[in-house]
Amino acid sequence: MRCPFCGGNNSDQATYCVRCGRTLSSQTPPYQQPPPYQQPPPYQQPPPYQQQPRHVPPSQGRQPLPHRQPPQAPPARPAPAHPAQEVAWQPTAPPVAPDPPAPFPPHTMAHLKALLPGALDYTVAESSVGNGQKKIVRITYPRGAPWQQVATLLKALQEQQEERFNTINIQGFYERESQAYAFTNGELTFDRNVRLGSQITNRYVIETGNGFESDAVRIVLTE
Repeated sequence: MRCPFCGGNNSDQATYCVRCGRTLSSQTPPYQQPPPYQQPPPYQQPPPYQQQPRHVPPSQGRQPLPHRQPPQAPPARPAPAHPAQEVAWQPTAPPVAPDPPAPFPPHTMAHLKALLPGALDYTVAESSVGNGQKKIVRITYPRGAPWQQVATLLKALQEQQEERFNTINIQGFYERESQAYAFTNGELTFDRNVRLGSQITNRYVIETGNGFESDAVRIVLTE
């Protein structure tokens, strides 16, 4: 007898299945074997995909580009027959000052006045009145030798002389030069009626350059 639950074989008198332990019933339909496996039909390949033809408009003929002429180089300049020669710049040496017409530095008033023919042209830049009876005149004139400075200062003193001033100060400057010093091109100070002991004289104090140069000349004369 076959168990309807597990399909195990048992004796016909058995009431319990020796395999699964379930109660065997005589009315229980015998175990039916499942139907045999049926093979599915073979796979059929679908028909190949047919691509629709794409409409392509007829292409127009490509027009040729216009012919471009290559740029022409400018004509070369003919080389000069005689090329210009470059002249190297050379600094100009300062002019050589002439010799003084009288002994320098002067030791007498005659020597001082003998320098006047070598005086340079000057321009009055400023004229003012200082403390007391003092006149200050600033002049500009070109560079020159020390004796030319002295001659120019003396010339300016004679032309700017005024009897009402006891002191006249002439300050010389180079042309187009800032006034960094009290004077740069010599100075002359004239003092009127100076008492020296028992004498009353006029005194001339002259300095060349700016007064601080190593080769500056200082002159003190009286008359």
